[in-house]
Amino acid sequence: MGRSRKLPQEPIELVIEDLSHDGRGVAKWNDKVVFVQNALPGETVMAKLNRKTRRYNEAVALNIANPSAHRVEPACQFYEMCNGCTMMHLADNKQIDFKFNTLKSNMQKMAKAEPKEWLPPLSDAHWQYRRRARLSVKWVKAREEVLVGFREKNGRFVARMNHCEVLEKTLADLIQPLSEMIAQLSIKAFIPQLECSVGDQETSIIIRHMRPFSDDDFERLKQFGADHDLMLFLQSKGPDTVKPLVPYPEKQLSFTLPQYGLNYQFLPNDFIQVNRKMNEKMIAQALEAMNLNGEDVVLDLFCGLGNFTLPLAQVAAQVVGVEGDERLVERARSNAKDNDLAVTFHCADLTKDHSQSSWFNLPYSKVLIDPPRSGAWEILPLIAATQAKTLVYVSCHPASLARDTDRLVNELGFTLEKAGVMDMFPHTSHVESMAIFSRP
Repeated sequence: MGRSRKLPQEPIELVIEDLSHDGRGVAKWNDKVVFVQNALPGETVMAKLNRKTRRYNEAVALNIANPSAHRVEPACQFYEMCNGCTMMHLADNKQIDFKFNTLKSNMQKMAKAEPKEWLPPLSDAHWQYRRRARLSVKWVKAREEVLVGFREKNGRFVARMNHCEVLEKTLADLIQPLSEMIAQLSIKAFIPQLECSVGDQETSIIIRHMRPFSDDDFERLKQFGADHDLMLFLQSKGPDTVKPLVPYPEKQLSFTLPQYGLNYQFLPNDFIQVNRKMNEKMIAQALEAMNLNGEDVVLDLFCGLGNFTLPLAQVAAQVVGVEGDERLVERARSNAKDNDLAVTFHCADLTKDHSQSSWFNLPYSKVLIDPPRSGAWEILPLIAATQAKTLVYVSCHPASLARDTDRLVNELGFTLEKAGVMDMFPHTSHVESMAIFSRP
């Protein structure tokens, strides 16, 4: 007979040795690694195993015999069940230390490189900072209620919550009213998700629905939107099916970068940086690192709707932005025009070879990239083929940054000058980083 895969029913004692990349405690049990929720290094915990795989087990700490000096009481009453945050039990200053150590470890192990200088971590408010969120929705028939919120820590169910400490207040205050309103709809069992965005003046919610709304539903939604001053959008299938519930001729989602006097308009399903204050600090640090002058020609890759491009264009002689999403390129062009800036934008798949593309053949002196989690591996040789002496790399995944750093430093002739972390998502294990490269 094969070995039993049943988990023990009684809690087991574990000694936490480290933190994993996602902020869980790391222990050993029966010669196998165990990842433990709500556990910190140095603690001895009684934990309940809740998942078993061939390579590791998972558990949640129930009792802690010797709490870490860095442990704090979570400020959210839903923290134990909700997976929106994973590190709220760790002191703020130790959270950013964890993120710095994650970046440093990745650089050492994967890139075999360290910067000449580590940048001081960037941080800002740790509460009410999220201006974008994708919330799950679940009709629980047995309880006759609709749950609206993030997933539970086991990922299977929607957490029962009526508030959120990290969402901007406009969104946090809507969780309970949304739950009550959706519970009154005829298709409440067929609404899986809400995509929420907060601009400086307006707030939007995209309602994903898998069945058509009734006439009564439409009236209820219209009234809810009017009562809460919301722009409501409906999405029946893919992103191309997003449409406004009613026309909003006098409303537009937008945000400003006050220090640059810039205003950006965006659509409810456009990508924007989640944390507005950290976005401002990140842009300022990038521009300082680039040390621009009136003669620089700058290439901004993965430029989105122009988040970095427009501030760059206020200083440099010429800026070219390249982005793979045509909708974002359209928005970037519109934002540049509205802000009276001469910027050229192109739509291009940056995983392809663009050595013959018209936009590539310019005398670039500096390059900025802000790629997705997968990194910028395919485009690195093209960057190396430019005349650029400075590269600023903004990353949302330290492993892909470290992998790309290895190629830039050890194959393509760049030097890693500076690197550091930015606390874009406090109370989570998400690591946002910036690396500055140079070459002769």
